Amino acid sequence: MAEQKSGAVEKHSLTEDYGAKPVPAGEGKGWFGIGMVYWGSAMCLPSFFIAGLVAGPKTLGSSVLIYVVASLVLGGLSVLTGMLGAKTRLSSGLTARFTFGSIGAYVLQILMFLALWGWFGVQLGFMVTGFGDGGLMLVLGKALPSWFWTILGGALITVTAVVGYKAIEKLSVVAMPLIIVILLVTIIREYAGGKSFTQAAAVTGPNAMPFGVAVSVLIGSYIIGATVTPDVTRYSKGRGAAGWGMLFGMTGGFVVVLTLGAIMIKGAGGEFDFSKIMLQGGSVIWAILAVVTIVLASWTTNDVNLYSGSLSLNAMFPKLNKVVITVISGVVGTLLALLGISTAGGFQTFLGFVAILIPPAVAVMIVDYYFFKGERNQGYDADKVAKLPKFRVIPFVSWMVGAGFGFLVQYTPVKLTRITAVDAIIVGAVVYFVVMLIARNKVKVSA
Repeated sequence: MAEQKSGAVEKHSLTEDYGAKPVPAGEGKGWFGIGMVYWGSAMCLPSFFIAGLVAGPKTLGSSVLIYVVASLVLGGLSVLTGMLGAKTRLSSGLTARFTFGSIGAYVLQILMFLALWGWFGVQLGFMVTGFGDGGLMLVLGKALPSWFWTILGGALITVTAVVGYKAIEKLSVVAMPLIIVILLVTIIREYAGGKSFTQAAAVTGPNAMPFGVAVSVLIGSYIIGATVTPDVTRYSKGRGAAGWGMLFGMTGGFVVVLTLGAIMIKGAGGEFDFSKIMLQGGSVIWAILAVVTIVLASWTTNDVNLYSGSLSLNAMFPKLNKVVITVISGVVGTLLALLGISTAGGFQTFLGFVAILIPPAVAVMIVDYYFFKGERNQGYDADKVAKLPKFRVIPFVSWMVGAGFGFLVQYTPVKLTRITAVDAIIVGAVVYFVVMLIARNKVKVSA
């Protein structure tokens, strides 16, 4: 009776987010809430920049095709990893232990939290630069220093991440419809003056990225999101809710957001800067809506970055309080934004490496769970996570081989599909599958 009472207190605690243990079945969420979290992740200022980077020199039709292909790859990975998370009901960092062992998973956890901390700083920098003094002058009548908005934005996002999934889901469900409506109104305003949609959609320019390169850039930009889906889907009612939620959120949300962004950018004559498009020629009321939209678009993405980064640390140090970890992570991310990480070339290079290193790890995790569940990975049973081996050699080496091939594709003429991330995924998955068979591991197909 005492244990049940203790469990009830944890369940109703505002900040209880089960960072180092399975989410109770009674906390299960449906596919719509799961999907809306990923809609929120897709709707961010860098998404519009990437949409414009692809669509600026290409026709709208060819750009949308690139968005669809990238979304199908990301959606497929997200569905598989999402269902894995629904099975274990553990965070991404803890789930990785089944595949790579408790020590082997540290490498992936370190990569994830460094990348997510960095992305938090980048997104925060984009947000503050995004609404800039132009919009704030219209709203406030005066400019305030950027450091003030950076600290305020970092604090607000940190509060959401401290509460955890429950706050992130509610924010996404409320914010996303508002953002979509304002985005549609912005597009209507652009074309209302007589500008031809057909002509704008057909405009092309120099320096267009090849199809495979453009798809790889999109996949690489969002591959971390496909890796950390267990952080969200561990709250799903079951694998069905997780799968449909990821299909709706990652595939559907990604295509819609990028396509709307491309239409808006085409209508603005190729201007990539979402804030400039929103704030040009508007009234004070419109400026307020623009600033709110920019803030919400960053908030609904950045809370997931901070949340997942904190969970990765919590998986490495389960005895530490997740609230403390999240607050410290928020402070570090805010400091990175203040130091100008959004314009730091070194971090952009690091993200390029991460985009090659993480995909094959995801591929190995998927193959291990769906084909080789057994004694060594304890059948991905959350109750047996303490019994896992320290290090699993075959999965880890297969991951490194896939990553190595990814770097080979990136820097030499060697190609499989012309999409670096996909090539790394294919090689990592195939190598692991074949070596496991050679090592006489029996295939056990699992749903």
